Amino acid sequence: MDRQDKRPDGNEEARDPEGEFERLAHGLSRAARRGQALGRRGPSKPARPATPQIESKPVPPRALPQATPPEKPRARQTESTGPAHGATPSAAAQGRSASNSTGPAPARSARDVAEQAAAARDLTELRARVAACEACSLCETRTQTVFMDGRAERGVMFIGEAPGAEEDKSGVPFVGRSGQLLTDIITKGMGIPRQEVAIANVLKCRPPENRPPTPAEKTTCTPWLDRQIELIDPKVLIPLGRHAAMHVLKVDAPMGAMRQQVHEIGGRKVVPTFHPSYLLRSPGEKKECWKDIQLAMGVLGIDPKANS
Repeated sequence: MDRQDKRPDGNEEARDPEGEFERLAHGLSRAARRGQALGRRGPSKPARPATPQIESKPVPPRALPQATPPEKPRARQTESTGPAHGATPSAAAQGRSASNSTGPAPARSARDVAEQAAAARDLTELRARVAACEACSLCETRTQTVFMDGRAERGVMFIGEAPGAEEDKSGVPFVGRSGQLLTDIITKGMGIPRQEVAIANVLKCRPPENRPPTPAEKTTCTPWLDRQIELIDPKVLIPLGRHAAMHVLKVDAPMGAMRQQVHEIGGRKVVPTFHPSYLLRSPGEKKECWKDIQLAMGVLGIDPKANS
């Protein structure tokens, strides 16, 4: 006999006429099988969240600092150009190059001498230009140029012909025995300290072996003397010896024809007299020289009796 289930209240439980429980059970069974199949494949990865799009503005490139170029080595400042590679300059050329390395450019022609002499503003500049001069061959044999001596304060200028050996060594005109005699004429005869007069030569370089200057040498060197006279501006010029007197007076005459008179050249008084070296050879002519000096003293306003 089949067992019959009864409800707690004694009534019999009603059967599932629509099959709802069966359908529910079948659905749960399918869900369970689906879950088992998913478990074998592993859990599904969660979807990655979308990255938000950020609008980027272009960044201008940074300017790189400019590299500082290496400093170029400074060239030595010099006015002279050295010899070509492998060339050996002569001793005279080396001396001239050394003396002119910091001074004015040397005059190398008669035209250069005239231009540079005219451009000299004072005796200091003129002296420097004379020292650099290479306008004639005497620059190759000289020891140094001989510019002048004295401060030229008393309005008188003595002019010789050319430096000698002693002058070439010292750079001072009229030294040695002849220079001492000239000093006596100035200090004892005229009563003036030697340093208060001006003493110079037509030529500024010594001719070799004390030979007479050539006409070309005197012509080339004359602008130096002319500018020297202009800058000193003496009242009276006293050329010493025949050659100096002819050069200053621009005449060709014997010494006797030029002495014992006051000449005038370019508005200046000129009183020629004997060269001291001639007086050393001819002491009897000193009295004649004294006569010439007295004429010059008269031009300067100096009383000869005051020193007699």
